[in-house]
Amino acid sequence: MQKNKPSHLTEHDRNTIAVMVTSECSTRIIASALSKSPSTISREIRNHTQVIRPKNCDCIYFKECRRRHVCGSYSCNRLCKTCQHSREKCPDYIKAECDYLNENRHHLCNSCLNQKKCYYEKRIYSAEKAQEEYEKTLKESRQGYNLTGEELEKINNIVSPAVKQGLSIYHIKQTYGSVIPASETTLRRLIASCELDARNIDLRDQVKRRPRKKQRRMNESSVPISKTGHLYKDYLEYMQENEVSVVQMDCVEGKKEDSAVLLTLHFQELSLQLALILEEHTAACVVGALDKIEQTIGTGMFREVFPVILTDNGHEFADIEGMERSVSGGRRTKVFFCEPNRSDQKAHCENNHKYIRYVIPKGTSLEPFMQTDITLMMNHVNSYCRKKLHGKCPYDVAMNVLPKDFFGFLGLEKIPPEEVNLTPELLIRSYPPE
Repeated sequence: MQKNKPSHLTEHDRNTIAVMVTSECSTRIIASALSKSPSTISREIRNHTQVIRPKNCDCIYFKECRRRHVCGSYSCNRLCKTCQHSREKCPDYIKAECDYLNENRHHLCNSCLNQKKCYYEKRIYSAEKAQEEYEKTLKESRQGYNLTGEELEKINNIVSPAVKQGLSIYHIKQTYGSVIPASETTLRRLIASCELDARNIDLRDQVKRRPRKKQRRMNESSVPISKTGHLYKDYLEYMQENEVSVVQMDCVEGKKEDSAVLLTLHFQELSLQLALILEEHTAACVVGALDKIEQTIGTGMFREVFPVILTDNGHEFADIEGMERSVSGGRRTKVFFCEPNRSDQKAHCENNHKYIRYVIPKGTSLEPFMQTDITLMMNHVNSYCRKKLHGKCPYDVAMNVLPKDFFGFLGLEKIPPEEVNLTPELLIRSYPPE
């Protein structure tokens, strides 16, 4: 069995590179001699090349220049070209380029015979210096975190309260990225090693979930006949013929014995989700909620924003005609249903419910809350930075797509990222349940 080759370059390897660079061997020849990748060799040369600036001026006007007092000191009578500080202060300074350095395949001066006489900027690959830098980097990387005590305290003061407020490490890094001197990975390592006040138990998704059991699919014949033309296969055909956005609809329950539920509407492309509280878990209440939205934003805007609704086969969505018809007559939307036991067909909506559960845990009664509380919660959810949105929150993305009046009509507001709270404390403070 062949042993794995060592991934790090040794001191002998670096000496070989220095000798072959001086002999002007190509990168591929050096890589072949060391049994390494050419990219490894080019990266080694690039990262450990020593840049040596000349003591004298390396301006293209060096020979004819007679400037004095460029630095503003009139007590000095030397020619400025003999002073190494004149490069930064002279307005006419133009760096001279070495033709040999530009023509060399590695852009190095190792093989140049005029190194001692040359007054240009020099670029040297030294095996000794490269080995010193490598050992220093290797030592520092194994000494823990490259953070001072003040930096660690600063990180703790920002990250720990935010984590305990229910925010993810990604959201925190996106919000305080320029202030926190550590990457997202480093922050997770700091929490895991108990360097911060926050712990792994405070991170929502740190513990792995058990894989879901596969459920047996039901036959198409078991689907009610009343849903003919609204099945998932009809949805796929409709989407191929019509380029429109899709809103996924579902319900979130509180306590089993309570009648109140949340109706959620999720804009798949925008990751924006709305939630309306229903007094009862019935088809009439669902139709009534859609009617209320249409009356609030207008029929035209409703048809523009909700052209297609995809939902599941719950009993509360049985009134297809009521959901599709407009309060002013005609049709306001097109409703389709997922296949039975296939919640993955509207996975975006299902997955976004976890943010609601952060604020209203499963089994919590919805009876004490009003629509203003639910709207406040969704404003915080929609102001939460998402990695799949490249650091933006759903509200930022939706503002560029949906009509401006849509947000004002429904009371949607963006919450500043540092004020986002996804814990039960949000609604306890705003509306303490009896």
